[in-house]
This record gives sequence, structure tokens and C-alpha cells, in this order.
Amino acid sequence: MNEEQLLHAITHYPALYQRKSGNTHKGTFGTLGIIGSAEGMSGAIVLAGKSALKAGCGKVFLGFAQQQLPIPFIDSAPELMLKTAQALINQQDISAWAIGCGLGLSASSEESLSIVLAQRNKNRPYVFDADALVLMAKFKSGLSLNQHCVLTPHPKEASILLNCTLNDIQNNREEAAKEIAKLYHCWAIIKGQNTVITSPKGEITINTTGNSGLSTAGSGDVLTGVMGSFLAQGMTMSDAVKSAVWIHGMSADILVKKGIGPIGLTASELIDTIRNIRNQIWTLTQQHNANYFE
Repeated sequence: MNEEQLLHAITHYPALYQRKSGNTHKGTFGTLGIIGSAEGMSGAIVLAGKSALKAGCGKVFLGFAQQQLPIPFIDSAPELMLKTAQALINQQDISAWAIGCGLGLSASSEESLSIVLAQRNKNRPYVFDADALVLMAKFKSGLSLNQHCVLTPHPKEASILLNCTLNDIQNNREEAAKEIAKLYHCWAIIKGQNTVITSPKGEITINTTGNSGLSTAGSGDVLTGVMGSFLAQGMTMSDAVKSAVWIHGMSADILVKKGIGPIGLTASELIDTIRNIRNQIWTLTQQHNANYFE
């Protein structure tokens, strides 16, 4: 990133450089629980988990929606702690949750989501993505979400949430996002070119970073991991959602400038770039008094 881009990030996304120092430990930076990855889709929460760690989260647990763990540990990220979804759902020390990456649409997956919703701590932040959104649309009349929750659909998932056509979403993305936020009483984003971010009050923010390289399998899982990571670290929902969408898109823009995409850009390539961006922002504020940017 050039200096102009860094200063823009520091001005508009100050939560990205606000990190505790001194007497810290892994618990200082939060614990994220990720539920998803039914059989055949084990990579989804691995991508989310790696993203969460490299975005700054202290601890990350993966809960596979499978009867048994598909693998004993993640060779490329042994720091990730693995459990079945059933076991992880009952864990009490989770700072934030991300639900849905590769969750699947089976009866078992639906049951897992139902348990999560029934046991939801209303003061903890939750990110709902992917298959969780499709399942939630089936029983939305019984849902009671709040400002600590965010739904992150792509346009097709948004159409399922609102029971309308894909064209209805694409023809008026801002109104669609507002309607999701109003219907589900929470934050909502609609992904895609110029991602739309909406607060529960209907306040709209349009993100302008990102490119067609993000149209690749696993890209949404990376975004969910980063967003969950920021929430686990203590960012407000507003800061976490806006910062995650921005840095996710910026990582793709930087990779394209390096010739790594847009053609053939893979989701896993975004992760180290996201970490690098955040460290560049943090380093610049350390070189100058952070109060200078406020």
C-alpha cells in the first residue's frame, strides 16, 4: 500500500490500528468459534480459521458439522483447534461466533443451526454466512436477532432471505440490504461489486475496494473469518463489518497490482495480504503518535 492508501485506512478504519500492547496474552485478542464444514466441504472453515488468526485473533476453534473430525489437525495451520460442531456449540469461553461456512443444508446442519440460535448469547457478536442464511430463511418467523448479529449474503442468498428474485436484489441492492436488516433486526451486507453495508437502523455504507478476483470459491469464507476475528478482538459491530469488507477488497486490489489475479486469484492468497495490510497500518501509527490521526 502507498502512503495515501495507508492514511485513508487510518482515517476511515481506525479500529485496524488499535491494538493492545504490553502485558498481553492470547486471551487478550479474543476467541473465535466457527461452525460449518459439513462432509465434503471441510475446507470452508479452515479458510475462515486461517483468516481469523492472521487478522489478529488470539485463539480460533473450528467446529465441523460432521459426526467425527475429518482430520486430527490442520497441517498448514496447527494453531487452529478442532472440534465437532456439537462439541463446540456448548463451549462457554467464545468471544464471537461465525456460523455457516460450508455448513450444508442437511437435517443435521439445520439442527446445528437451530441449537446455535436457541442458545445464542444475545450480548455476543455473531456472523451468519452461506448455508446458515439459506437455512435461516426457512424459519425466519421464529428468529429474534439484534444489533450484535450480521448477515453476509451474496445476491442469491439475499434473494432467498427476502423470498424474491435475483433480479429484484441486483436492481436495488441498497433497498434489499435495508430490507434484510429490517426483517432480521440486525446488520446486513450484500456482497459483490460495491458491497452494501447496512446497520439495523438502515444506515447505508458502500465499500469500493475489491475486484472480480474475489469471485472465487472460498472468498466469502475468508471475509467471514476476518469479520469474526475483528469482533472477537473487541471491535464494535460497525467497525468490524466495515473494516473487514474494506480490507478483504483491498487485499484483492493489491494482489491484482502484483499480477496475482484477477484471473486465477484464489481465496487462500488473500489471507497473508490481509495480515500485511493490517501490520502496515499499525506500523505507520507506531511511527507517529496514534493521536495524530484521531
